Amino acid sequence: MAPAVAIGVALGARQPASALVWGLGCGLGHALVRSGFGFASGYRRLIERRDPHPVFAQLLLVALLVIAMALVLALEPLTGLRPKLLATPLSLPFLAGAFLFGIGMERARACGCGTLAATSRGGGGVLAALIGLIVGAFLGTLHAPQLAALPLPRLPSPVGLELFGLPGALTLQLAFIALITVLLARWSGQLPWRGPSRRLYGLYGGAIAVALLATGLLLVTAEPWRVLWGLALSGAHAAQALGWDPGSSLFWSSPRGQALLAGPAAWLFNDAVLVDLGLLYGAVATAIGQGRFRWRGVGPQPMPELARRGFGGLLMGYGGLLASGCNVNAFLGGVMSFSLHGWIWLAVALAGFAASLWLRPAA
Repeated sequence: MAPAVAIGVALGARQPASALVWGLGCGLGHALVRSGFGFASGYRRLIERRDPHPVFAQLLLVALLVIAMALVLALEPLTGLRPKLLATPLSLPFLAGAFLFGIGMERARACGCGTLAATSRGGGGVLAALIGLIVGAFLGTLHAPQLAALPLPRLPSPVGLELFGLPGALTLQLAFIALITVLLARWSGQLPWRGPSRRLYGLYGGAIAVALLATGLLLVTAEPWRVLWGLALSGAHAAQALGWDPGSSLFWSSPRGQALLAGPAAWLFNDAVLVDLGLLYGAVATAIGQGRFRWRGVGPQPMPELARRGFGGLLMGYGGLLASGCNVNAFLGGVMSFSLHGWIWLAVALAGFAASLWLRPAA
Protein backbone atom coordinates (compact mmCIF):
# COMPACT_ATOMS: atom_id res chain seq x y z
CA MET A 1 0.00 0.00 0.00
CA ALA A 2 2.92 2.35 0.57
CA PRO A 3 3.46 3.33 -3.11
CA ALA A 4 -0.30 3.77 -3.56
CA VAL A 5 -0.47 6.12 -0.57
CA ALA A 6 2.60 8.02 -1.76
CA ILE A 7 1.07 8.53 -5.21
CA GLY A 8 -2.19 9.60 -3.59
CA VAL A 9 -0.40 12.19 -1.45
CA ALA A 10 1.41 13.54 -4.51
CA LEU A 11 -1.86 13.84 -6.44
CA GLY A 12 -3.63 15.37 -3.46
CA ALA A 13 -0.99 18.08 -3.17
CA ARG A 14 -2.32 19.51 -6.43
CA GLN A 15 -5.94 18.34 -6.47
CA PRO A 16 -7.31 16.71 -3.27
CA ALA A 17 -10.21 15.10 -5.14
CA SER A 18 -7.72 13.35 -7.46
CA ALA A 19 -6.19 11.55 -4.49
CA LEU A 20 -9.63 10.19 -3.57
CA VAL A 21 -10.32 9.08 -7.15
CA TRP A 22 -6.93 7.35 -7.31
CA GLY A 23 -7.55 5.58 -4.01
CA LEU A 24 -11.00 4.41 -5.06
CA GLY A 25 -9.55 3.10 -8.33
CA CYS A 26 -6.91 1.15 -6.41
CA GLY A 27 -9.68 -0.25 -4.23
CA LEU A 28 -11.63 -1.40 -7.27
CA GLY A 29 -8.60 -3.24 -8.64
CA HIS A 30 -8.02 -4.89 -5.27
CA ALA A 31 -11.69 -5.90 -4.91
CA LEU A 32 -11.95 -7.35 -8.42
CA VAL A 33 -8.82 -9.49 -8.04
CA ARG A 34 -9.46 -10.53 -4.46
CA SER A 35 -13.09 -11.57 -5.04
CA GLY A 36 -12.93 -12.89 -8.60
CA PHE A 37 -15.96 -10.77 -9.47
CA GLY A 38 -16.34 -10.09 -13.18
CA PHE A 39 -18.79 -9.54 -16.01
CA ALA A 40 -17.51 -11.55 -19.01
CA SER A 41 -16.61 -14.57 -16.89
CA GLY A 42 -20.10 -14.52 -15.39
CA TYR A 43 -21.77 -14.46 -18.80
CA ARG A 44 -19.57 -17.32 -19.98
CA ARG A 45 -20.39 -19.51 -16.97
CA LEU A 46 -24.10 -18.75 -17.35
CA ILE A 47 -24.21 -19.74 -21.04
CA GLU A 48 -21.77 -22.66 -20.98
CA ARG A 49 -22.48 -24.20 -17.55
CA ARG A 50 -25.86 -22.80 -16.52
CA ASP A 51 -24.14 -21.38 -13.46
CA PRO A 52 -26.10 -18.24 -12.52
CA HIS A 53 -24.24 -17.23 -9.34
CA PRO A 54 -21.81 -14.75 -10.97
CA VAL A 55 -24.77 -13.07 -12.65
CA PHE A 56 -26.69 -13.10 -9.35
CA ALA A 57 -23.73 -11.16 -7.93
CA GLN A 58 -23.92 -8.71 -10.84
CA LEU A 59 -27.63 -8.16 -10.16
CA LEU A 60 -26.82 -7.50 -6.50
CA LEU A 61 -24.29 -4.87 -7.63
CA VAL A 62 -26.88 -3.25 -9.90
CA ALA A 63 -29.49 -3.16 -7.13
CA LEU A 64 -27.06 -1.57 -4.67
CA LEU A 65 -26.02 1.10 -7.19
CA VAL A 66 -29.65 1.89 -8.02
CA ILE A 67 -30.36 2.38 -4.31
CA ALA A 68 -27.21 4.49 -3.91
CA MET A 69 -28.20 6.77 -6.79
CA ALA A 70 -31.71 7.12 -5.39
CA LEU A 71 -30.30 8.17 -2.01
CA VAL A 72 -27.95 10.70 -3.62
CA LEU A 73 -30.85 12.19 -5.61
CA ALA A 74 -33.14 12.26 -2.57
CA LEU A 75 -30.50 14.03 -0.47
CA GLU A 76 -29.60 16.55 -3.16
CA PRO A 77 -31.40 19.45 -1.40
CA LEU A 78 -29.26 18.83 1.69
CA THR A 79 -25.92 17.98 0.10
CA GLY A 80 -26.05 20.12 -3.03
CA LEU A 81 -24.61 17.19 -5.01
CA ARG A 82 -26.30 16.92 -8.38
CA PRO A 83 -25.06 13.74 -10.08
CA LYS A 84 -24.87 13.40 -13.84
CA LEU A 85 -27.56 11.04 -15.11
CA LEU A 86 -27.04 9.08 -18.33
CA ALA A 87 -29.70 8.69 -21.01
CA THR A 88 -28.25 7.58 -24.35
CA PRO A 89 -30.63 7.77 -27.37
CA LEU A 90 -31.44 4.45 -29.01
CA SER A 91 -29.98 4.36 -32.52
CA LEU A 92 -28.41 1.95 -35.00
CA PRO A 93 -24.83 2.95 -34.01
CA PHE A 94 -25.74 2.37 -30.35
CA LEU A 95 -27.13 -1.11 -31.04
CA ALA A 96 -24.27 -2.02 -33.41
CA GLY A 97 -21.72 -0.80 -30.88
CA ALA A 98 -23.24 -2.87 -28.06
CA PHE A 99 -23.29 -5.97 -30.30
CA LEU A 100 -19.65 -5.44 -31.31
CA PHE A 101 -18.72 -4.97 -27.67
CA GLY A 102 -20.35 -8.31 -26.81
CA ILE A 103 -18.38 -10.09 -29.55
CA GLY A 104 -15.16 -8.45 -28.40
CA MET A 105 -15.84 -9.30 -24.77
CA GLU A 106 -16.07 -12.98 -25.65
CA ARG A 107 -13.01 -12.92 -27.91
CA ALA A 108 -10.87 -11.03 -25.40
CA ARG A 109 -12.19 -13.18 -22.51
CA ALA A 110 -12.81 -10.07 -20.42
CA CYS A 111 -14.72 -6.80 -20.45
CA GLY A 112 -13.18 -3.33 -20.09
CA CYS A 113 -12.60 -3.28 -16.33
CA GLY A 114 -11.96 -7.03 -16.46
CA THR A 115 -9.09 -6.50 -18.89
CA LEU A 116 -7.51 -3.97 -16.55
CA ALA A 117 -7.95 -6.35 -13.61
CA ALA A 118 -6.59 -9.27 -15.67
CA THR A 119 -3.20 -7.55 -15.84
CA SER A 120 -2.77 -9.12 -12.41
CA ARG A 121 -2.31 -12.47 -14.17
CA GLY A 122 0.26 -11.19 -16.63
CA GLY A 123 0.75 -12.64 -20.09
CA GLY A 124 0.83 -11.47 -23.66
CA GLY A 125 -2.88 -12.14 -24.22
CA VAL A 126 -3.91 -9.61 -21.59
CA LEU A 127 -1.46 -7.06 -22.99
CA ALA A 128 -2.83 -7.60 -26.51
CA ALA A 129 -6.41 -7.12 -25.29
CA LEU A 130 -5.45 -3.95 -23.39
CA ILE A 131 -3.69 -2.44 -26.41
CA GLY A 132 -6.67 -3.35 -28.57
CA LEU A 133 -9.00 -1.67 -26.07
CA ILE A 134 -7.02 1.57 -26.12
CA VAL A 135 -6.71 1.64 -29.92
CA GLY A 136 -10.36 0.74 -30.44
CA ALA A 137 -11.61 3.35 -27.97
CA PHE A 138 -9.47 6.02 -29.62
CA LEU A 139 -10.73 5.07 -33.10
CA GLY A 140 -14.25 5.23 -31.74
CA THR A 141 -13.77 8.88 -30.79
CA LEU A 142 -12.78 9.61 -34.40
CA HIS A 143 -15.87 8.03 -35.94
CA ALA A 144 -18.63 8.42 -33.34
CA PRO A 145 -19.38 12.10 -34.14
CA GLN A 146 -19.74 11.37 -37.87
CA LEU A 147 -22.03 8.41 -37.19
CA ALA A 148 -24.11 10.49 -34.79
CA ALA A 149 -24.57 13.12 -37.50
CA LEU A 150 -25.98 10.63 -40.04
CA PRO A 151 -29.74 10.90 -40.72
CA LEU A 152 -30.52 7.61 -38.97
CA PRO A 153 -33.56 6.83 -36.81
CA ARG A 154 -33.04 7.83 -33.18
CA LEU A 155 -35.38 7.31 -30.25
CA PRO A 156 -34.93 8.94 -26.86
CA SER A 157 -34.32 6.39 -24.12
CA PRO A 158 -37.25 6.31 -21.66
CA VAL A 159 -36.11 7.56 -18.25
CA GLY A 160 -37.97 6.32 -15.19
CA LEU A 161 -37.42 9.50 -13.22
CA GLU A 162 -39.28 11.53 -15.83
CA LEU A 163 -42.11 9.01 -16.16
CA PHE A 164 -42.69 7.84 -12.58
CA GLY A 165 -40.69 10.10 -10.27
CA LEU A 166 -37.96 8.86 -7.94
CA PRO A 167 -40.05 6.46 -5.77
CA GLY A 168 -41.73 4.89 -8.80
CA ALA A 169 -38.50 4.61 -10.81
CA LEU A 170 -36.67 3.02 -7.87
CA THR A 171 -39.47 0.52 -7.28
CA LEU A 172 -39.64 -0.36 -10.97
CA GLN A 173 -35.89 -0.96 -11.28
CA LEU A 174 -35.70 -3.09 -8.14
CA ALA A 175 -38.76 -5.07 -9.23
CA PHE A 176 -37.21 -5.74 -12.64
CA ILE A 177 -33.94 -6.87 -11.02
CA ALA A 178 -35.93 -9.20 -8.75
CA LEU A 179 -37.83 -10.57 -11.77
CA ILE A 180 -34.59 -11.35 -13.63
CA THR A 181 -33.24 -13.06 -10.50
CA VAL A 182 -36.35 -15.25 -10.20
CA LEU A 183 -36.30 -16.17 -13.90
CA LEU A 184 -32.60 -17.08 -13.75
CA ALA A 185 -33.20 -19.20 -10.67
CA ARG A 186 -36.05 -21.09 -12.33
CA TRP A 187 -34.13 -21.58 -15.60
CA SER A 188 -30.96 -22.82 -13.90
CA GLY A 189 -32.61 -24.67 -11.01
CA GLN A 190 -30.28 -22.90 -8.57
CA LEU A 191 -31.09 -20.40 -5.85
CA PRO A 192 -28.91 -17.34 -5.19
CA TRP A 193 -28.07 -18.46 -1.64
CA ARG A 194 -27.39 -22.12 -2.46
CA GLY A 195 -23.83 -23.12 -3.30
CA PRO A 196 -20.34 -23.39 -1.81
CA SER A 197 -20.30 -20.77 0.94
CA ARG A 198 -16.73 -19.68 0.26
CA ARG A 199 -17.50 -19.01 -3.39
CA LEU A 200 -20.73 -17.17 -2.62
CA TYR A 201 -19.00 -15.02 -0.01
CA GLY A 202 -16.36 -14.10 -2.57
CA LEU A 203 -18.82 -13.22 -5.34
CA TYR A 204 -21.36 -11.35 -3.21
CA GLY A 205 -18.65 -9.77 -1.08
CA GLY A 206 -16.97 -8.56 -4.27
CA ALA A 207 -20.26 -7.13 -5.55
CA ILE A 208 -20.80 -5.24 -2.29
CA ALA A 209 -17.22 -3.94 -2.27
CA VAL A 210 -17.45 -2.77 -5.89
CA ALA A 211 -20.81 -1.11 -5.15
CA LEU A 212 -19.35 0.81 -2.20
CA LEU A 213 -16.32 1.94 -4.17
CA ALA A 214 -18.40 2.90 -7.23
CA THR A 215 -20.70 4.87 -4.93
CA GLY A 216 -17.62 6.63 -3.58
CA LEU A 217 -16.70 7.61 -7.14
CA LEU A 218 -20.23 8.90 -7.67
CA LEU A 219 -19.93 11.10 -4.57
CA VAL A 220 -16.49 12.44 -5.51
CA THR A 221 -16.93 12.94 -9.27
CA ALA A 222 -20.74 13.45 -9.40
CA GLU A 223 -21.08 10.92 -12.23
CA PRO A 224 -21.16 7.13 -12.62
CA TRP A 225 -17.91 5.16 -12.88
CA ARG A 226 -16.34 5.18 -16.36
CA VAL A 227 -13.71 2.88 -17.89
CA LEU A 228 -13.52 3.29 -21.68
CA TRP A 229 -13.31 7.06 -21.69
CA GLY A 230 -10.03 6.99 -19.74
CA LEU A 231 -8.60 4.49 -22.23
CA ALA A 232 -9.78 6.61 -25.20
CA LEU A 233 -8.14 9.71 -23.75
CA SER A 234 -4.92 7.76 -23.12
CA GLY A 235 -4.97 6.59 -26.74
CA ALA A 236 -5.45 10.15 -27.99
CA HIS A 237 -2.49 11.43 -25.97
CA ALA A 238 -0.33 8.54 -27.23
CA ALA A 239 -1.38 9.20 -30.84
CA GLN A 240 -0.60 12.90 -30.47
CA ALA A 241 2.85 12.05 -29.13
CA LEU A 242 3.40 9.88 -32.22
CA GLY A 243 2.57 12.74 -34.58
CA TRP A 244 -1.19 12.51 -35.06
CA ASP A 245 -2.86 15.86 -35.74
CA PRO A 246 -5.96 16.40 -33.53
CA GLY A 247 -7.16 19.02 -36.02
CA SER A 248 -8.16 16.20 -38.36
CA SER A 249 -10.80 14.99 -35.88
CA LEU A 250 -14.22 16.55 -35.44
CA PHE A 251 -14.23 15.86 -31.69
CA TRP A 252 -10.58 16.44 -30.77
CA SER A 253 -10.41 19.72 -32.69
CA SER A 254 -13.30 21.12 -30.63
CA PRO A 255 -12.58 23.35 -27.62
CA ARG A 256 -13.35 20.48 -25.26
CA GLY A 257 -11.10 18.08 -27.15
CA GLN A 258 -8.25 20.59 -27.26
CA ALA A 259 -8.55 21.13 -23.51
CA LEU A 260 -8.32 17.38 -22.90
CA LEU A 261 -5.13 17.21 -24.98
CA ALA A 262 -3.58 20.37 -23.51
CA GLY A 263 -0.70 18.54 -21.82
CA PRO A 264 0.31 15.70 -19.48
CA ALA A 265 -1.61 17.23 -16.57
CA ALA A 266 -4.84 17.23 -18.61
CA TRP A 267 -4.36 13.48 -19.02
CA LEU A 268 -3.14 12.55 -15.54
CA PHE A 269 -5.71 14.56 -13.60
CA ASN A 270 -8.67 13.34 -15.64
CA ASP A 271 -10.93 11.35 -13.30
CA ALA A 272 -11.54 8.50 -15.77
CA VAL A 273 -7.80 8.10 -16.42
CA LEU A 274 -7.03 8.12 -12.68
CA VAL A 275 -9.61 5.42 -12.03
CA ASP A 276 -8.18 3.23 -14.80
CA LEU A 277 -4.62 3.71 -13.57
CA GLY A 278 -5.65 3.05 -9.99
CA LEU A 279 -7.59 -0.08 -10.97
CA LEU A 280 -4.62 -1.42 -12.91
CA TYR A 281 -2.22 -0.64 -10.06
CA GLY A 282 -4.53 -2.10 -7.43
CA ALA A 283 -4.99 -5.32 -9.41
CA VAL A 284 -1.28 -5.88 -10.03
CA ALA A 285 -0.29 -4.90 -6.49
CA THR A 286 -2.87 -7.30 -5.04
CA ALA A 287 -1.60 -10.18 -7.18
CA ILE A 288 2.00 -9.40 -6.18
CA GLY A 289 1.00 -9.28 -2.53
CA GLN A 290 -0.67 -12.68 -2.88
CA GLY A 291 2.35 -14.11 -4.71
CA ARG A 292 0.24 -14.83 -7.79
CA PHE A 293 1.64 -12.35 -10.29
CA ARG A 294 3.66 -14.03 -13.02
CA TRP A 295 4.62 -12.11 -16.16
CA ARG A 296 4.69 -14.86 -18.75
CA GLY A 297 5.43 -12.67 -21.73
CA VAL A 298 4.32 -13.27 -25.30
CA GLY A 299 6.28 -16.42 -26.05
CA PRO A 300 4.17 -19.20 -24.48
CA GLN A 301 0.98 -18.09 -26.27
CA PRO A 302 0.50 -18.78 -29.99
CA MET A 303 0.10 -15.82 -32.28
CA PRO A 304 -3.52 -16.71 -33.25
CA GLU A 305 -4.47 -16.47 -29.57
CA LEU A 306 -2.75 -13.10 -29.22
CA ALA A 307 -4.44 -11.86 -32.38
CA ARG A 308 -7.84 -13.05 -31.15
CA ARG A 309 -7.44 -11.31 -27.80
CA GLY A 310 -6.16 -8.13 -29.43
CA PHE A 311 -9.00 -8.11 -31.97
CA GLY A 312 -11.47 -8.66 -29.16
CA GLY A 313 -10.09 -5.67 -27.30
CA LEU A 314 -10.30 -3.59 -30.50
CA LEU A 315 -13.98 -4.50 -30.98
CA MET A 316 -14.74 -3.73 -27.34
CA GLY A 317 -13.09 -0.34 -27.45
CA TYR A 318 -14.63 0.70 -30.75
CA GLY A 319 -18.08 -0.73 -30.06
CA GLY A 320 -18.12 0.68 -26.55
CA LEU A 321 -17.46 4.21 -27.80
CA LEU A 322 -20.34 3.91 -30.27
CA ALA A 323 -22.62 2.54 -27.54
CA SER A 324 -21.63 5.13 -24.92
CA GLY A 325 -19.66 2.73 -22.73
CA CYS A 326 -19.12 -0.81 -21.52
CA ASN A 327 -20.66 -2.94 -18.77
CA VAL A 328 -19.67 -0.21 -16.31
CA ASN A 329 -20.76 3.03 -17.97
CA ALA A 330 -23.43 1.89 -20.43
CA PHE A 331 -25.02 -0.90 -18.38
CA LEU A 332 -24.43 0.02 -14.73
CA GLY A 333 -24.43 3.76 -15.42
CA GLY A 334 -27.61 3.54 -17.50
CA VAL A 335 -29.54 1.38 -15.03
CA MET A 336 -28.54 3.45 -11.99
CA SER A 337 -29.64 6.54 -13.97
CA PHE A 338 -33.06 4.86 -14.35
CA SER A 339 -32.70 4.87 -18.15
CA LEU A 340 -33.97 1.98 -20.27
CA HIS A 341 -30.89 2.13 -22.52
CA GLY A 342 -28.85 0.35 -19.83
CA TRP A 343 -30.97 -2.81 -20.02
CA ILE A 344 -31.15 -2.64 -23.83
CA TRP A 345 -27.35 -2.34 -23.98
CA LEU A 346 -27.00 -5.46 -21.82
CA ALA A 347 -29.44 -7.49 -23.95
CA VAL A 348 -27.70 -6.58 -27.22
CA ALA A 349 -24.20 -7.10 -25.79
CA LEU A 350 -25.22 -10.53 -24.47
CA ALA A 351 -26.55 -11.39 -27.94
CA GLY A 352 -23.15 -10.51 -29.42
CA PHE A 353 -21.36 -12.48 -26.69
CA ALA A 354 -23.52 -15.56 -27.27
CA ALA A 355 -23.15 -15.34 -31.05
CA SER A 356 -19.37 -15.21 -30.78
CA LEU A 357 -19.37 -18.10 -28.31
CA TRP A 358 -21.55 -20.33 -30.48
CA LEU A 359 -19.59 -19.56 -33.67
CA ARG A 360 -16.22 -20.25 -32.07
CA PRO A 361 -16.04 -23.99 -32.93
CA ALA A 362 -16.63 -23.16 -36.59
CA ALA A 363 -14.09 -20.33 -36.63
